[in-house]
Amino acid sequence: MNSDTERDEATDRDVLEATLRFNTLVFSIILGVFAGATLLALSLVAHYGTGTGRLAVALIGVFLPGYGTGWFGALLGLFWGFLFGALLGAGIYRINARHVLEKVDALVIAERHANGIPRAVLKLDGSSLGLAIGAVGALGLVTTTNILVARGTAAESVHARLLGEVLPGYTVSVVGSIVGAIELFAILYVFCRAFVSIYNWVAARRQRR
Repeated sequence: MNSDTERDEATDRDVLEATLRFNTLVFSIILGVFAGATLLALSLVAHYGTGTGRLAVALIGVFLPGYGTGWFGALLGLFWGFLFGALLGAGIYRINARHVLEKVDALVIAERHANGIPRAVLKLDGSSLGLAIGAVGALGLVTTTNILVARGTAAESVHARLLGEVLPGYTVSVVGSIVGAIELFAILYVFCRAFVSIYNWVAARRQRR
């Protein structure tokens, strides 16, 4: 009897892990397509519009080589957006999914559907999501900033220095990138915790109906 129970539990876990792997792939592709399409549209609007978005494109182009206005820059934006969006999506989902596997009973809400068939709603873990997005954002800032330093164009990066208005202490330097990364990590972590709290509250409220 115990062996049958253990086999059923192992099978359920295998199914859950396979589902999470598939969902990770889907989530990363969707986020990649969304990020790439956003950069593509922003570039074309800045190029063919009345100048709207040119500053944003120029700022992003500092960190994404080749990205700018026009079709060539837009297509490079599509590529970079899809690449980083997919990597970010995969990282976020996998980190959150790993936590789900450990606490599946606490993080899955049984929800009653309109036709009487129950369905499961996956809750998010604020700490895991905050760590994932915060770490990716901080690492991205450190990497891109130090690429500018290594290329010797730090003094010319006017748009990159604008981040100092948002992140006090950030400069286009090795030390400045670390200071900015710490601040960006804290901001993203707090934002994610707040977002997850609202999301889980809404999910719980729907379950109690």
